Amino acid sequence: MLYPELFKQLEAVRWNMDTDIPWDEFDGSQLTEEQAQTIKMNAITEWSALPATEMFLRDNRDDSDFSAFMSVWFFEEQKHSLVLMEYLRRFRPDLVPTEAELHEVRFEFDPAPALETLMLHFCGE
Repeated sequence: MLYPELFKQLEAVRWNMDTDIPWDEFDGSQLTEEQAQTIKMNAITEWSALPATEMFLRDNRDDSDFSAFMSVWFFEEQKHSLVLMEYLRRFRPDLVPTEAELHEVRFEFDPAPALETLMLHFCGE
């Protein structure tokens, strides 16, 4: 099993959105409209870790080691979306994605071979 050692390694480099990001050093007045819209779209896109995780768990049901790893991967992936939304909340609150907008990326993937699905996702990252 790889998960126990991977968990230790990943836990050692875990980052905290509140303490590891120097929010007070950002100057929101320098944020352009295009940048703000891009941040919003990226926040929504990053939220798609949820259906990806559901797919990985479904298609790798026979691999408990990989499924356990997905718990850490999902936790960290969702933080990408959360940090982008926090940035918008601080500097462009009018653009924070709504729950409905986030839900739009919640869809079900068709069943597929586990290895091919993983490779496709890896290339997309």
